[in-house]
Amino acid sequence: MKQVEVMVSPDAEEFYLACSTGWVKVIGHLIEVDGLQFSAVPIKDFIRVSEVESGAKLFDIFAPETIESYEETLMFLEINVAANIVMLIEKAGIKKVQNQINLMKEAAFSKHGQKPTGQKVDTEWMKADISDVLN
Repeated sequence: MKQVEVMVSPDAEEFYLACSTGWVKVIGHLIEVDGLQFSAVPIKDFIRVSEVESGAKLFDIFAPETIESYEETLMFLEINVAANIVMLIEKAGIKKVQNQINLMKEAAFSKHGQKPTGQKVDTEWMKADISDVLN
């Protein structure tokens, strides 16, 4: 069995999700699995996992309330979210997933036009022992 390459970015980024109203800007983390890129975005009590190029939703996963720190968040993304992405790809097969991504990308671009470009987000204040952020 081939070793799967998984990378969870410690940096928060802007992503754009394809929604019924158009491209919606969100902030989350990049998860890369064998060259495919996914965003993991916290929404209420779950994490929405979407494919980056198309902005299409893959699945939602419950985020336990026990996650309280930046480090715990990254660990959850790696152990739970990335593992679910890997299982999905292994079950369906990489070629089928890539074909599905291309179809979702075509549909999103046809409906909403070109996707805006995201950028890195400053999260250094979240890693500090004491933050000067008041809210």
